[in-house]
Formats: sequence, C-alpha cells, structure tokens
Amino acid sequence: MNYNKFIQKLEEIGCPPATQNISLNLANRQTAIDTAMYGPLDIKNPGDYWKKIGDAWGVSEEIAKGEICGNCAAFDVTSKMLDCIAKGIGTEPSDDPYDLIEAGDLGYCKIYKFKCNANRSCFAHIDGGPITD
Repeated sequence: MNYNKFIQKLEEIGCPPATQNISLNLANRQTAIDTAMYGPLDIKNPGDYWKKIGDAWGVSEEIAKGEICGNCAAFDVTSKMLDCIAKGIGTEPSDDPYDLIEAGDLGYCKIYKFKCNANRSCFAHIDGGPITD
C-alpha cells in the first residue's frame, strides 16, 4: 500500500494522522507556510502580511483580512475533528485540551492537513466554510 493510500485509510478509520502526530502536523504546517503563505505568524502584529496576500489576490488589504481560515470551506471544526485534536493534544488530570483548542481557535485544514488557527489565512482559501456539524 502506498503512503497516500495508507494515510487515507487512517483518516477513514479514525482521526487524521496530523492530529495525533505533532511532527507530521508541524511538517504539514511548514508546507502551508512555504507554498501557500500560511500566516501571519503573529496575528496581533501581522506586519505587511495582509497587504502581501491582498496584492497576490488582487484585492485590498481590508478584503484580504476577511478571507481567513475560520471561513474557509476546508476548515473543519466538526465535533469529531475537535475531539481528534483534543485526543492528540492529550491531557493531564488537571488540563483540558478543549481549553487549548478554544484559546488557539483551532480547527483542521483539510487541504494541507494540519491543525490550523481560524484567524490565519493562505493562498488556498476557499469561500464557504467552515465545515461544521
């Protein structure tokens, strides 16, 4: 079985591998950074990120700021996916992984296959989301 079929099979029977494996998640996120301008790195201090992505899309910076992962059709925030993310984060008896999910405004990018912050964006943005229950 080739790697892509193996990953697809894992997804069919349970959680996406990147929700359970931090190294894979980080590698997939780096691919989104390198190939699709995933960002900004610092949401509170985005520098010229929104201008650059707006220029690339041929829209104003203000319009670009509205095209975020949180409203992308590939952003999965179903309860099943959030449970997968929580399972991958793990928990100590006093910790609640759902607190981290909420604080990080996390969902799962189905295009680049990594845990994604709802307030970021990338070139692969698709209007019409997020994916919900």
